[in-house]
Amino acid sequence: MKKSIFISITFIFLIAFTGMAASFYLFITYEKKSSLYSIEKRFDFVSQTLLWRLKTTQNPIKLIKELKSIELEPITYPKEAIKILKNSKKIQKRVTPFGQIWLLNYKGDYYIFIQSFGNSLLVKDISQKDTKYTLYLIIFGFIAALLLFAYIAIIIKLRPLKTIQKELKKFSKGELELNLDIKGSSEIAEVAQTLKNAIDSLKNIMNSRKLLLRNIMHELKTPITKGRITVEMIDDEKQKKRLINIFERLNSLINELAAIEAMDSGIKPDLKLLKASQLIEEAINLGMFDKSAIEITYHQNPKIKADYKLLSIAIKNLIENGVKYSQEEKIKIEVFENRISFINRGNKLKKDFRFYLEPFTKERQNSGFGLGLYLVNSILNLHHFKLSYTHKEDLNIFTIFFS
Repeated sequence: MKKSIFISITFIFLIAFTGMAASFYLFITYEKKSSLYSIEKRFDFVSQTLLWRLKTTQNPIKLIKELKSIELEPITYPKEAIKILKNSKKIQKRVTPFGQIWLLNYKGDYYIFIQSFGNSLLVKDISQKDTKYTLYLIIFGFIAALLLFAYIAIIIKLRPLKTIQKELKKFSKGELELNLDIKGSSEIAEVAQTLKNAIDSLKNIMNSRKLLLRNIMHELKTPITKGRITVEMIDDEKQKKRLINIFERLNSLINELAAIEAMDSGIKPDLKLLKASQLIEEAINLGMFDKSAIEITYHQNPKIKADYKLLSIAIKNLIENGVKYSQEEKIKIEVFENRISFINRGNKLKKDFRFYLEPFTKERQNSGFGLGLYLVNSILNLHHFKLSYTHKEDLNIFTIFFS
């Protein structure tokens, strides 16, 4: 499955962001565990002192000052103290002959609760500041913002690739009017400009080829027509028939070249609903075939959505090939609901069928320009029809499938 470069870049940045977030989470977790360890050590250190001072103190104000000097803040409001004691999590407990002491955690803050000989005291440990976690969060946010900015910048930088891809898809379908005017001095803009220059050159070459081909066909039409008229004045019927065939063959080749030129120009077929019998009759007229050499069987006579001129030329070529390469110089045409088969008796094709669908390919040196099946296949592709070939029981069978 193809993967877009934009998806790949997004995936890479997601991995980077996830890795950074995971690292930040692990670091914060480690810091919290380290802080808890420090608090527990501090708890061990101050617990005995607090129990003794609470038991022996006679001056509460002096005790409060002493507690603040070691970064412990007494909770003096009873309601607040009750709330903390009720909702806090007990981390550690120590029991001594002087009383008992708890290390508590409430909403991220640590408290020490002391009970000694009927006296109780709740103090908040203010030695652990949250400022470092805020700093860590700021650093994480800054790096995340940098990653996001880099991602957006790269996507914007590569966005013209989508335009190039879209235009090249149109080019692959034969369109030459492409929008590749990408501004800037980046490598992508240079690639787009190079492609634009190449396509402009190709357009010039194709226009020159079309002009030359049209001029050739136009110039040939006149002498062929004059020659055809002159031949009618010949008395020798044998020579007359031979020359007529030559001129008709030349005229047929010009028509085929005109059809190829039209398809190469990217024209859209003029599709109309036509009966199969109409198309076959027109093909026979185009080829000026001897009707005694053609046997037609209509199992059905379907209506086909097709270009009358182009599909008639395709059918004419299949009839012509069938008669020419038949051992009996005859062809049988069978018409069904979804296909037309062209059957003649003859040897199997020597090469793979696809070989004969290429232009200027032929088995015999004197068998023409080799445009027959290429032209047929091109016309059928234009209609989204399919051409197939089979050989069985000494019969060559070419079939046009309409659906």
